[in-house]
Amino acid sequence: MSEQKPRPRLIGEYLPCSRGSIRIAMQKKREAKIQGKKNKLIGQILCELETITQEDLTIALRQQRADRLGLCPVFSGLNRAELSAIGNSFREISIEAGRQFIFEGEDDPTLYVLVDGQLEVFTHDDNNNEIHLAMVKPIEPIGEMGYFQGGVRTASVRTVNPSELLAASYRNLTHYFEHVPHVAHAFLEVIKQRQEATKEIMQELENA
Repeated sequence: MSEQKPRPRLIGEYLPCSRGSIRIAMQKKREAKIQGKKNKLIGQILCELETITQEDLTIALRQQRADRLGLCPVFSGLNRAELSAIGNSFREISIEAGRQFIFEGEDDPTLYVLVDGQLEVFTHDDNNNEIHLAMVKPIEPIGEMGYFQGGVRTASVRTVNPSELLAASYRNLTHYFEHVPHVAHAFLEVIKQRQEATKEIMQELENA
């Protein structure tokens, strides 16, 4: 039996409030979605309800961000202080289901880490037929190929279902990718695995 990966902890597990308060915030979030209102994060709702302070939320997000990055293969070799430091370069983003957010050939010097949801990586052949390349699950990086392509995307990516990601500019990660050996090695290993998987898929299509 394969070992189950640790799950990314939810923001409520970091906040100084009761489970009842979290349930109330989740209910308000569901109601807002039904009413077609702008999607708000649980932490934002709790701040609006004055259940927690903005400082409480900021501290919780920093802790959660560091923990999530520690689960990512690229950054798992960093210690707690390093994870907290690199976490300052990332921001949280939410993307609805079925939305393409990386476009092949476009300039987007950003590294993403999927923390919840699922992504599909795809490209197009010479006849503009779509070719499926991979599915990405938590807690994997995405957009790593562009680092060595000047930020130009080598494939397209869209969400399969509602997804939560961390995003950071390449320029804020350069020190780690080029001067921290265990991060650089892990980063290159992820790229190697993705390249090999893509090459295998393209060879299968050529031989079909």
